[in-house]
Amino acid sequence: MIDISVNELVKSFEVGQTLLDGLSFDIHEGECVGIMGRNGCGKTPDSGEIHIAAGKKLGLISQIPVYPAGFSVEDVLRTAFAALASLKRRMEELEKTLEKDASRANLSEYDRLSNAYLTGGGYEQDTEVDKVCNGLGIPAEMRGREFDRLSGGEMTRVNLARLLLEKTDILLLDEP
Repeated sequence: MIDISVNELVKSFEVGQTLLDGLSFDIHEGECVGIMGRNGCGKTPDSGEIHIAAGKKLGLISQIPVYPAGFSVEDVLRTAFAALASLKRRMEELEKTLEKDASRANLSEYDRLSNAYLTGGGYEQDTEVDKVCNGLGIPAEMRGREFDRLSGGEMTRVNLARLLLEKTDILLLDEP
């Protein structure tokens, strides 16, 4: 199955000095591809089209990740579960509503949300975070530290953990 399709890629360094002209290729599921070169040497293409397969979830690790001031490593990891956190908040709101109005519509909505939370892994979040952190060597002590105070390598490792927790299909790594 093709995950990424690149079409008509063009890269020039000077007028009339085209290095790539109309390059097309596909990246299949499970393949690893790298574009290598020194920082600032001009790896970004001038033109072309890149298509991601429908239904594939794309994850990016940026060189300079930005999170709100004071965010801990644990906070960064938990951003992977933003959709589940939203479901949980709505369920809690609905629980308060149900105390006053246990209508069929409210009960039905709660049931739908509860099932979505369960099937989305809402009750396994802590276990998943622990497994990924253990696998990537992110100790419990580091999880309490402020993200902004980590080294560049530690930041990259935490962001990789976040992407793994998001269960992305395709990882784009800038300076992995």
